[in-house]
Amino acid sequence: MKFFFLNPLYSSPLGEKHEKYFIRSGSRWPHSGIKRRGRLPHYLPFPFFLAYAAAWLRRDGFAVACCDCVALDLPLPGLLEKLAEHKPDAVFFETATATIGQDLALAAEIKKLLPAAKIILGGPHSTVFPAQTLADHPAVDFILTGEYEEALAELAAALRDSSPLGAIKGLAFRGPSGPADNGRRGLIEPLDKLPGPAYEQFPASWRPDPAVYWDGFCQHRPAIQMHASRGCPYRCDFCLWNQVMYSNGRYRTFSPARVAAEMQALQERYGAKEIYFDDDDFTIIAGHVDALCGEIKRRGLAVKWSCMGDAINLTEELVGKMAEAGCVGIKFGVETGSPRLLKTLGKPVDLAKVRQVTRWCAARGIKTHATFSLGLFDDDLASVNETLAFMESLDSDTIQVSVCTPFPGTRFFDKADKAGLLITRDWEKYDGKASGVAKHPSLDLDQVEKLRSRALRRWLLRRLASPGWVFRQARYFFRVLRGLGPAFMAAQLRDIFEEERLLGG
Repeated sequence: MKFFFLNPLYSSPLGEKHEKYFIRSGSRWPHSGIKRRGRLPHYLPFPFFLAYAAAWLRRDGFAVACCDCVALDLPLPGLLEKLAEHKPDAVFFETATATIGQDLALAAEIKKLLPAAKIILGGPHSTVFPAQTLADHPAVDFILTGEYEEALAELAAALRDSSPLGAIKGLAFRGPSGPADNGRRGLIEPLDKLPGPAYEQFPASWRPDPAVYWDGFCQHRPAIQMHASRGCPYRCDFCLWNQVMYSNGRYRTFSPARVAAEMQALQERYGAKEIYFDDDDFTIIAGHVDALCGEIKRRGLAVKWSCMGDAINLTEELVGKMAEAGCVGIKFGVETGSPRLLKTLGKPVDLAKVRQVTRWCAARGIKTHATFSLGLFDDDLASVNETLAFMESLDSDTIQVSVCTPFPGTRFFDKADKAGLLITRDWEKYDGKASGVAKHPSLDLDQVEKLRSRALRRWLLRRLASPGWVFRQARYFFRVLRGLGPAFMAAQLRDIFEEERLLGG
């Protein structure tokens, strides 16, 4: 049996030189971006779920071809040509809320092209609405809900062997009397049960080059993306991935020996100069981070690395060990600067600790990026101003401030729906980089956006007036210049500024 895994590129013209496109597979927060036509995006996450699933099926003896159209800049006609060329028995791809209409239209196109092929969907939107999707769209044969790699392997075996489907947890399918749902599947444990991701299949089986994937936080190139864990024990009501894909399940880690071995393999095979751990939260278990740092040093790995984590469980000693083991960057979510909201958010952030962590990292040459969320369900004007005031005073190297989108399947969406605040169920508008799909119980979101823009400018002005911050940025600038090269760095900055200009930032 031959499988074809894909990540489609959905793009639309935006003026003469640019186009809007969607980042979906690989992103915990599906959203649109703007890029120059014919160029790759300046932010390109590695599609881990697809890569783990492809590796699992290959391990089980199935033929698998992969095609990440976003990373290839391959429009839909080119994708359909590849499908016609490969003639797979089954096609799998992930869905997202803002692109579900395009996803289902693509499923119909594929079914028309390959009538005998089974169309299998996964990802957040179809996880939330499996029965409705199957009932309304005959081109879709199966839906995998939540964390899908193991369920997909069982489905593949059942299709190959013509076995019954009723025992496959995490599977919804079209039964004799209508859509049937076998119920959610438990999470994969231990996580080491997963094979290593099929880096050699991306962005395409016929053009393998995982170094094409890129997160602008990285400071060296090639920067290959990895996972050391999955999930998060915290319960932020807006978090799509933890609620929908993991069902608020247990936080799990790969063993330190496996992670370090994978780092070494990426360095040897692809020349990785930096590893970016794009985990849901890398720093949850201090002992695991400590053990990984020890394993990196034991192996003598000379590769820089950075991570997505949080400030909650870091200590000054652990930050020091991370720096000694090659860590050069930490992203962490603060979410809010309001003590009142911190009590209700489900994430036990200590604001004083956040300030400490930024100082510890600065002292060890670790770049920091802090993220904040506005428009939380319990936000009001006072808490928004507290968040922005805290953000402006924080000496992190970079910041990010977003206005929350209530994605279906999250408690945030359910609260807004119950309160009658949803403006539309036109899913195309549920773009993680847009707003306007729901009213807020206490805020004028247009006013919040104006406050956000002003606060970002004030943050930058305050930082520019800080000699210590300016010195650090100069140091990071030359590190990045050496690590990326001037041409790549200039192109990245140009694309970022162009996107901000076109978005009105």
